[in-house]
Amino acid sequence: MVRLLFRIMKSNIQISLCSLLLVLGSLLTACEVIPENDQFIPVEMDETNRTTLIVEFSGLQCNNCPNAATTAHDLQEYYGDKLVVVEMHPASNTLTQAARPEWDYTCPESDEYYKLWEIPFLPFGVVNMSQKEEYQSWGTACQQSAMMLSPVTLTQAIQVDSSNIQIVATIENLSYDGLSLEYIAWLTEDSIIGPQIMPNKKTNREYVHNHILRDAITSTWGTPTTVESGESSSISLNYTLPNNVVAKNCNIVGVVMKDGTAIQVNEYKLKNIIE
Repeated sequence: MVRLLFRIMKSNIQISLCSLLLVLGSLLTACEVIPENDQFIPVEMDETNRTTLIVEFSGLQCNNCPNAATTAHDLQEYYGDKLVVVEMHPASNTLTQAARPEWDYTCPESDEYYKLWEIPFLPFGVVNMSQKEEYQSWGTACQQSAMMLSPVTLTQAIQVDSSNIQIVATIENLSYDGLSLEYIAWLTEDSIIGPQIMPNKKTNREYVHNHILRDAITSTWGTPTTVESGESSSISLNYTLPNNVVAKNCNIVGVVMKDGTAIQVNEYKLKNIIE
């Protein structure tokens, strides 16, 4: 905690000095514009226990959506398992309409979140289920999220028998107070090959779609649970995989919610236990 506070103070001092230099420089000559994501000091991964969630709203007919997907991919390369991305295709937006059923990546829950959050356009993102951001700002939002400590940990034990999945999610309370929480479980799928309109307005028919939300395993806003200080709570779920997914490409994404915000996330890749 001391290291984290020192780093925050260090960041604030450097940002203040940078601002002073920019003001002085503007009196002498024109300043070079610094990209927003380059104005912050990267957070060391050992200084946080929190995993960040980006809900990425996208569509296969959205020519700017591949740029957002690239941004999400680059952020995942940097943050590793400290960042989980879930891509949602809302049926209410015409840019998700597919010419063939196998290219339809919509699901009712994607549309429900889309309407509830009043997403203005595609691509667009919601960080930690509460912070609405355009994709150009996802890097800054992830950096801010990574500097916050989570009061809980989340683990998911998964067993697969044919198309049946047993999930045991365990939430441990690290804080001094009892917590009223919700646990959300989603099924996502990677490595889906299908068409996508690209930034040059041409169609890439071999585009690889990743972390697509396929189904909600719990209800939209999850299963409620109360966890006392220093204790843990386990939630058991049984789920049958839908027929339109490839099991080894799927993931179980668990989200712990508190007061409408995701405070912890865990992604379990089924390829770890499926040949």
